[in-house]
This record gives sequence, structure tokens and C-alpha cells, in this order.
Amino acid sequence: MSAIASFYLLDTSKLDELKKSAEIIVKKSLFSKKVTDNYRDYLSNNAKELKGFDGSGYVYANLLVYLQEEKNIDLTQNEYDDIAKELIDKRGTSHFLLTNNQKNAFINQLDTAHYSLAEIQQFNQNFSEEGDEETAKLTLEAIEVLRDNLSKVQNDNQILLLIVG
Repeated sequence: MSAIASFYLLDTSKLDELKKSAEIIVKKSLFSKKVTDNYRDYLSNNAKELKGFDGSGYVYANLLVYLQEEKNIDLTQNEYDDIAKELIDKRGTSHFLLTNNQKNAFINQLDTAHYSLAEIQQFNQNFSEEGDEETAKLTLEAIEVLRDNLSKVQNDNQILLLIVG
């Protein structure tokens, strides 16, 4: 099964409610079980869904490590790490919260003109043994989608939420 990479633009004032809605509530009785999951509804009503990634979301697992290790672009850590960890724990999927500061620091470096297929293929081969050209091309597409969506963050009161799962 393939993971999906979804992007949302969200006001930081909505983060507490996002954490609350992330919890899946299971109520069991003798003969039944009721599951309440309002997370996607909360996102639909309180965040702007942005362009998704057409390929497997798992590409972002390699990509974020590649950016950090090879390009010194750290998109995995910021002041919202505790919130991201809580969302991961509650949802069981990867969550990344990207800030305006990260956008300002790295947006120009996320231009795909700075990347080569061969370099990405070599990294992927060493990191996950997926050094084929098709995966490298998907990685370049993933960079474009990431850059386009990150550019939508306009100020410190907004974050880009990336969910891979």
C-alpha cells in the first residue's frame, strides 16, 4: 500500500484544536464499538488543503533526510516539534509542521534547478537502495510540490502541515 502526502495551510491559532481532533475516540459496549474520528473533518473545515503529491508519499521520507544531510535544509525540526510528535502519536502517521522562518530560510534552495537526478539517485541508493531514475524523478516532483506549498505560508501565524500516511 502506498502512502499519500497531503498538505494543508493552517493558522497557528488552530493548533490546539487540531491536537484535540487528532485523537481517535473508541467507545466499547458489550455488543458494539463506536469509533469517533473527526480529524479529516477538522482539517476540511479549518485548514486550506493545498496541492498534493501524485506519487507515493514515502518519497518524502527519503527527501527530508536528503535535504537535511546533503543540502543542510532542515525541515524536520522547529518550535512545533512537540505538537508534531503528539499528532504522530495520535494518528500513527508522519506529520511535519513547516514554519514561515523555514520558508524564508530555504525557499530559494528548494528550486529544482539546484538538484540533479544523478545526485538524488546516488543518495537514494545509499539511503534506501532505491537508486532508480523513476524514484529520483518523483523526488524532484516532490521538491516542486513542497516548494510550491511552502511558498503559500505568508507569515508567522501560518504553518504548512505535511501529512504522510
